[in-house]
Parts: sequence; C-alpha cells; structure tokens
Amino acid sequence: MKLSIPTHLGIAVLALACSTAAIADAPPLYSQGFDNLAGSGWLLSNNSAPAGLSWFQGVPESLSAQAGAADSFAMATYLSALNGSGSIDNWLISPEIALNGATTLSFWARSEDTAGFSDTMKVYFNAGAASSTASFTNLLSSVTATTGGWTQYSVALPNAASGRIAFDYFAANADSANVIAIDSVSITAVPEPTTYALLGLGLCAIAAVRRKARAQI
Repeated sequence: MKLSIPTHLGIAVLALACSTAAIADAPPLYSQGFDNLAGSGWLLSNNSAPAGLSWFQGVPESLSAQAGAADSFAMATYLSALNGSGSIDNWLISPEIALNGATTLSFWARSEDTAGFSDTMKVYFNAGAASSTASFTNLLSSVTATTGGWTQYSVALPNAASGRIAFDYFAANADSANVIAIDSVSITAVPEPTTYALLGLGLCAIAAVRRKARAQI
C-alpha cells in the first residue's frame, strides 16, 4: 500500500526546496571577466619604482583565460618596474560596487608555468568611493599565484553599503617576479540568517515526520 505524504511533510519539503534554491541560485552582485580591460571601469595605478607597464589585456600567447575568449583576463609582469629593474607596486582597482551587507569576493589567479619566481598579489578593500591607492588600508588577503593552471580564491568582504576592491601586484625586487593574471572576478551576497533558519526548519520538520512514520509502522 502506498503511503500518503502528510501535509506538514509537504510543507517542510517545500520550505527546504525554496530555501536551498535561494542559497544556490542567487546571482552575483557584480562580475567582471575582463573581456575589455580598457572599457571595464577598472582603474590602473602603477606605483612601482621606477614605474613601467601597468596592468594590461591578457596575452593568449603567454596564458589563456580561465573563462571566455582566450585574451579575456587582466595581467601584469615583472616589467611593471621599468625594464624589469626596481620594486613592483602595481594596482588594479575596481569601480565602486553596491554591496548592501555581507558579501564574498571570488576571483581566479595564476602565473606562468616557469619555475623559480614568486608572483604575489595583495587584495584590499575600501568602503565608499575613494580610489587612491593610499585609501586602501584594509588588507584582506595576500596571494602567491600558482603555476600549472588557474586557482580560485575566495575572501569575505567587510559589511558596507558600497566599496572598491583592489589587487596590488607587489615585489620588493622585480628580479624575483615574472607574470600574474586575474580572471572571473565576482561578488556574491551572503544569505540572510533567516534563509538559513528556513533551511534548518525544513530539515528538522522532515526528520520529525520520518521518526513519526517509523513509530507507526
């Protein structure tokens, strides 16, 4: 004999499905794949000493993008310092992004498949509209780019109504650096506690109904 699904179990299943979908399907608040770095709204500021090349559009002959067209990524090299001699302090700064609460930053990074170098990038956040490199005092993470492929990184952003993120390619001596690349930057909202509460409620209700059904067998 088929067992009918109790009404309260159906409600619990619906609550669970809705809350799971809300967590899984939330679109990003912001995304950038660097199809066109020059038209992306990102700012370039090369504070290297002496300054050489700023960040530039990806070069497929050197690397291939993590997603999209082969050149759809941003990259910088040891030539951030003029002629590859000096110190590197090369910034890539996002537009001001509306956040309105708890958010998570995700991005992909890598270096070339050449051993013997260390390509480091600092990740900063600044609440509000200020875009000068001096305004970025909130260091979120420091990443040493991998060789052999793209690696995804995630970091929680501070609660803010809006703000900018910045990637600073950094090396005390350009001789130790080679290449760094960034692709597929996205910012997503962290689900509200009520969403997680609804998910937990659905799970608890299903568990309770199953225990009751077994007791009646």
